Amino acid sequence: MRARVILYNKENKAVLLIHRFKNGRNYWVIPGGGAEKNETPIDTAIREINEELSIHLKSTDLMHFFKYEEKEYEEFYYAKIPYIVAPKISGEERERSSSNNVYQPEWVAVKELPKINLMPPEIATKIVTLI
Repeated sequence: MRARVILYNKENKAVLLIHRFKNGRNYWVIPGGGAEKNETPIDTAIREINEELSIHLKSTDLMHFFKYEEKEYEEFYYAKIPYIVAPKISGEERERSSSNNVYQPEWVAVKELPKINLMPPEIATKIVTLI
């Protein structure tokens, strides 16, 4: 099980994504990751956002957004955040970063989501429709 959080800034009408450059590939992902032992999806989401972006959320900050069950079961949550400047990557992602494996948090306008290489691709349409 994986959990991801769509971090939305209402003022900018943008979501915070991780821009990835990995082994010549250029794509975007929604922050989040895999569950640890006995962790609930919401606990996973909170921990992952804290570890990756140093953003501290509470369960009351998160709304369940949708489930995605393609290759792997994933829960998507939604949270409004006031940040305007994208945070720096932290945690394991920072440790794994190299010139061939870049994690770069960036704000992307919701209307631009269908134009970028967001993985998995069908998620962009779902976000645009639901926000």
